[in-house]
Amino acid sequence: MIYLGIDIGFSATVRSTGICVLDPRKANPVICRHVQTSETMATIKELLAGRRPSVISIDGPLVPGAGQQAFQVVNRYRECERLLSGGIFQKRCKSGPTNSPRGQALHQQATLIARFLSKNYPGVPIFEAFPNAFLGIMMPDSVFSKPIRRGIKSDVFWLFAVQRSNLMKLLLRGLFANHRHDRLCRVCHNLDNHDERAAFVCAVTARAAHLNQSIMIRTKKDGAIALSPRNLTQRWASSILKARLDETSV
Repeated sequence: MIYLGIDIGFSATVRSTGICVLDPRKANPVICRHVQTSETMATIKELLAGRRPSVISIDGPLVPGAGQQAFQVVNRYRECERLLSGGIFQKRCKSGPTNSPRGQALHQQATLIARFLSKNYPGVPIFEAFPNAFLGIMMPDSVFSKPIRRGIKSDVFWLFAVQRSNLMKLLLRGLFANHRHDRLCRVCHNLDNHDERAAFVCAVTARAAHLNQSIMIRTKKDGAIALSPRNLTQRWASSILKARLDETSV
């Protein structure tokens, strides 16, 4: 199985798009790059090297389309985003709205890439990832004892999961039990680029969703966001998400 994770960037000049190809069967199971927006499609093909991905996960708003169009562009505050905002999520790992200027730029680029991938790899499942929340809902309360500056949350979460605890090891052992998950753990210790880390989390999201272990924030018209495995989600997050999902009956 080959998992493709993409952390969307939309800068024309900065290498802000992260791409990760994860193949747990390989001796070197992870290849990551961070590139400019214009280089995204070519880099994906280069890293896949003629192989077909089994599952894809993209960090960016994705809304299912109709007919021949696999994904559509919308300009609204999505229900799945609302479910990951407000209350304790507001300061810990809230979702940004699709209808904001930044949200629209992210959404349009994510949709463009998702359409490209669905055309080139028909039938391959494509999930929406959210690395901040994927890692965030696994963080204990102690991580949030002091305010975390905007823009560095995912790096704080990453360092806790990889260096300050055995959380990443538990995550990878659970998702890749039949493979050399220790190789993946070593990769994590060597990943130091923000966008490549996020792309790796996207690839792991693809694996979790494929195994049906993800908490899925699923809505009827706005798509779904795949989060971390249920068994590693902290109680502060799981209880709130359960209540919100029960209330909306999604």
